[in-house]
Amino acid sequence: MESRAYALITGLFVLGIAGCIVLWAHWLAKTPIARTAYRVVATGPVSGLNPEAQVRYRGMGVGRVSAIALDQKDPRRILVNIEVDDNIPVTRGTYAQLGMEGITGIAFVHLQDDYKDMQPLAKAVDGVAEVPLRPAFFDMISDSAEGTMKDARELMSSMNGLLTPENRKRIGSTLASLERISANLEAASARMPATIARAEAFLSEDNRRLATGSLERINETVKALPDLTRETQALVKDARELAGQVGKLSNEAGSAAGVVRDDTLPRVHALAESVERSSQRVGRLALQLDREPQSAIFGRKPGRPGPGEPGFQ
Repeated sequence: MESRAYALITGLFVLGIAGCIVLWAHWLAKTPIARTAYRVVATGPVSGLNPEAQVRYRGMGVGRVSAIALDQKDPRRILVNIEVDDNIPVTRGTYAQLGMEGITGIAFVHLQDDYKDMQPLAKAVDGVAEVPLRPAFFDMISDSAEGTMKDARELMSSMNGLLTPENRKRIGSTLASLERISANLEAASARMPATIARAEAFLSEDNRRLATGSLERINETVKALPDLTRETQALVKDARELAGQVGKLSNEAGSAAGVVRDDTLPRVHALAESVERSSQRVGRLALQLDREPQSAIFGRKPGRPGPGEPGFQ
């Protein structure tokens, strides 16, 4: 009797569980989820993405992946059919990216929106709107790393082509020359303090005063040059006039030698002596300037002292 009661209780429990399941399924059937079909178009690989994978909108689960297939018209395109809840705003600014579920490697479709165009997404010829698939952050890093590695390989190849044995010898010679230049610079730097000390000694206060006095004398001499030039020109002009007068007097003396001999000849002799003295002065001045042109600036050098004069030896 007890075994029959136990079996009856067990049967009633199983029937109750089955009834609850039926009621729960009936309740779910009364509230179906309304979803809209979209097509994600990918031109790159979609590794880790499988049918029934999740579709998320800004991190929220909003649908699932229904199918994945190649485009029969263009094999370069991969068509990922997705179903998204009707209350999700899919606009012309919406785009898709592939995300990864932690470290499992299972991918999901992540819908994003840049909000640049809030118009509803246009549908294709078959009535299904297409959402472009953009590379994710890690995809861009992977592409950049691949390009960087390619550039690094090209750089290494170029470096290997550049570092031939001849170029290595040239680089070694250049480095040796640089080392010698560096040694010379060090030696020159070591001599610099002594050079600076000599320059400071040369530019002492006494030497500066002497240089200042010399410059002042040079300036005075330069200022006096125009006067000296004018005096020389006047002396030459006087000499020419005297020569003309001598010639004129000579002609007059030749024509009237017998008449004015006693009166003209003494004057002619005096005039000739004056002309001779002037010519000698001009000659001495020209000879002095030819021998010592610096005397026009610094003056004549003092002569050697004679007997009885200071400094005579």
